[in-house]
Amino acid sequence: MRTLFIVIVGIIFSTSIAWAQEGEDEDLAMKAQNPLADIVSMPFQNNTDFGIGDFDRTSNVLNIQPIYPVQLGKEWILINRLIVPFPKTVPDVGAVSGSTTGLGDINYTAWFAPPSNGALTWGFGLVSIWPTATDPTLGSGKLSIGPSFVLVRASPKFLGAAVISDWISVVGKSDRPDVHIFYLQYIFTYFLPQKWYITSGPINTANWEAEKGQRWTVPIGGGFGKMFTIGSLPMDFLTQAFYYVVKPDGGPDWQLRVQLKLIFPK
Repeated sequence: MRTLFIVIVGIIFSTSIAWAQEGEDEDLAMKAQNPLADIVSMPFQNNTDFGIGDFDRTSNVLNIQPIYPVQLGKEWILINRLIVPFPKTVPDVGAVSGSTTGLGDINYTAWFAPPSNGALTWGFGLVSIWPTATDPTLGSGKLSIGPSFVLVRASPKFLGAAVISDWISVVGKSDRPDVHIFYLQYIFTYFLPQKWYITSGPINTANWEAEKGQRWTVPIGGGFGKMFTIGSLPMDFLTQAFYYVVKPDGGPDWQLRVQLKLIFPK
């Protein structure tokens, strides 16, 4: 599945042939990187982690991430973001071979944002993690909720953003550990000519229920992307690689991220 996804993305990227008007398209290219943009999109993001555990195992998840903004009068916009991890594959713990594949826990986030004030945009809302995993190894077994905040700073050539969330389990299976996760994704994107860009968007997490020294996962890295169109449909392709400078015992050494985003401007 992972290989097929990467091959399809490569074919689409290498055979893109139609380009939109430069002014509108450059603006859309920036909106495609903005988590609070008023555009409907459907990202398909594939994350592969390498070097897990003593046997250097590999895990993989394809996140299907529809984003749908809704206008609330003239003063507010509601950004709905769903993350459906399917298929998700994790290696069997402590084993040389064998893995489990299925649906992971679904993440739903709702951000309320006022109209943009110049180059600065912000939003706030709630994040919820639903225990939808088809196997205990693929999810937490708990319903978790918490606050979420977004801050975006944009200029004609640069976009910086931060997504900050913190969720705590509120109900679920009593035999599963409690959940308390801090989440920080910072995004830095520099736009180049012809809708190319370089970007870095690592996801940093802290598991507050873990022992000290085992809580933080901190990757560093980045990559590049390009916006293009096929027919009249805008698309955005990016690839990034991250090295984990801080990780719990048995955590992965590095990650490869490949994403194709379908964009439906309103």
